[in-house]
Amino acid sequence: MCRFRTISAPWIVAALVAGASFTAEPERPWPAAYKIKPAETDRLTAADVVGPDGIVYPDWRYAGVPGGIPDVAEKVRIEQFGGKAGDDRDDSAALAAAAEAAQGGGAVVLGPGVYHLDRPVILYRDGLVIRGQGADKTTIVFRYGAPKGGVGLFGLSDGDLVGNDTPIEVHAAPDGLNRIALLLDGRVISERSRTLHWGGTFSLRTFGSSLSGRAGEKRLTAVAEYDGGRKVESTVRVEFDPAAAGPPRRLSGASLGAITFSGQSDGLPQWKLAEDGRRGAVEIVLEKKPALTTGDAVELTAPATERWNKLVRNACKWGLYRCNQFRVEAVDGARVRLNQPLRIDFPVVDGAVLKRIDPIRRCGVENLTLVQTEKLWTSGVLFSCAWECWAKGLVVEKAGRHPVYTGQAKWCEIRDCQFRDAWYTGGGGSAYVGWERSYDCLMENVTTWRMRHAPCVQWSSSGNVIRKSTFHGSDAQWHAGWTNENLFEDCTVDAAGSWGTYGNGGWASPPADEAHGPEGPRNVVYRCDFRAPKAGLWMGGMNEAWLILYNRFVVKAGPGIAARTCSFDHIIRGNTIAVESGSQPAIHLATDDCLGVEIVGNRVYGAGGKLLGGKAQPELLEGNTIEPAEPSPPRPAAPAPSIFEWQRRK
Repeated sequence: MCRFRTISAPWIVAALVAGASFTAEPERPWPAAYKIKPAETDRLTAADVVGPDGIVYPDWRYAGVPGGIPDVAEKVRIEQFGGKAGDDRDDSAALAAAAEAAQGGGAVVLGPGVYHLDRPVILYRDGLVIRGQGADKTTIVFRYGAPKGGVGLFGLSDGDLVGNDTPIEVHAAPDGLNRIALLLDGRVISERSRTLHWGGTFSLRTFGSSLSGRAGEKRLTAVAEYDGGRKVESTVRVEFDPAAAGPPRRLSGASLGAITFSGQSDGLPQWKLAEDGRRGAVEIVLEKKPALTTGDAVELTAPATERWNKLVRNACKWGLYRCNQFRVEAVDGARVRLNQPLRIDFPVVDGAVLKRIDPIRRCGVENLTLVQTEKLWTSGVLFSCAWECWAKGLVVEKAGRHPVYTGQAKWCEIRDCQFRDAWYTGGGGSAYVGWERSYDCLMENVTTWRMRHAPCVQWSSSGNVIRKSTFHGSDAQWHAGWTNENLFEDCTVDAAGSWGTYGNGGWASPPADEAHGPEGPRNVVYRCDFRAPKAGLWMGGMNEAWLILYNRFVVKAGPGIAARTCSFDHIIRGNTIAVESGSQPAIHLATDDCLGVEIVGNRVYGAGGKLLGGKAQPELLEGNTIEPAEPSPPRPAAPAPSIFEWQRRK
């Protein structure tokens, strides 16, 4: 008796597609750009790489710290500035002082034993590394919690001098918090109220520039309002001088880490594009000559306009969708040459702009364990507006929010790390491991437990690689904001967790989601191993030309791979798909606008003998097999064990 059936003839598609529609074929929502054959040389751009299997891939050769993570020489030891292991006293001032003394670059070395941080430490200097003796030898215990009395002004005391660039933060006890505000002489100048993404919000940030007016004494009042109408306040009186020197860079982003490395992205000059920035181009043309020079860091952004939201059916009216960061290679009048090709288009019609940024560079945390003891919505290590930064040999236990995280980052790296648990794993942005608003970053050899979404990319992140890592009890996510051309490779994901996972092995947010919006083109899943209570991979819509290649999906209640709502031009090749449910197909193309999908050479186990379900007909159906159910079928082979390493060798 034959053990399997081969599904290859194109005429059989209609019979396999449950409820197939035979009306006129829908159109793609925009002209296809990413599904390119190697022979189509007129369509290939500098952003494309032809792989060993004849598939055209994104280019990930930029990912990670250029040249690899460096071995930074020791500059100072924390003991030189009053830090001491094992004395149960606060070492935050000693760490900050040591970091300031190491300006110009170098490692601040912590000895063996346990150090304590009773407040977040914010670092602004380039080339700074915080280094322990090993994760099993050096531990930092982060003990910062809610202010006494429930609310306070972080880092400010009566009589302190405040300039325009001085960060001013209100911190409050988070449980039951509904509103947080800052008052200047009794008048509200900044406030936040509970929203859908409130999560464990405890802080509000502004800068001294919001204290506009004459220099002199200013009365600042922090206000927190709680369930039941309870209200608490705290007041300090500061001396305001607009010209007073602040930190060397402003804080970027809204959140804090136990250790935060921060560059500057706000308040810097920007210029409108005069011509569309086209995918694959390395030059852009501005409306006027910019004040830029070779080596400058820039950020290219196209806002989510009404036109674009309508095109991609985006119901989420906030967040950043189309963005990337580059190094300036040359400036010729209004023409700027960038260090690498554009991955997506940046149209003039949407008000695309180029902005100068000032990232913190070449910083890292190495060889230690970080433990958070208080329930507070802070991350472990945060790189904010950061280039070429890293975490290596780091263990984070019970982070408040994310163990290590980046925002507005490029060429960063997380390597040889372990992340265990978080205080917050519910909604609002908690317990993620991955990249946010980050570009060409690399994560390798990372293991996580009890996270919510891991691995995860969101809010315009592109060109990032997450590989050779294991994620226990979380789901893989393209979580929000038009992420594009990211690679998940050789990752093991077990989505059976109770910490906020959605239950799918991988999930890509749909356009109708008012909190996340749709995901962008050509994300790639290569040689991964996904196990899930629901679907193996669920694509919510408007996803163009994703590459789902040589993976194993083992699922219980859902289909192996599901797509809907103009999710089109995908290549689903060489996968092993085991579906326990007899009522779910291996691949479900839910809506008839899932056009141009190629389903080639996949091995299906179980699934009630059904390869396909849904309303769409694949463009190519060839060489697939269906076999009896098996809970742990073999993982498939691939033409290259690592497409990332193959590209680097080539």
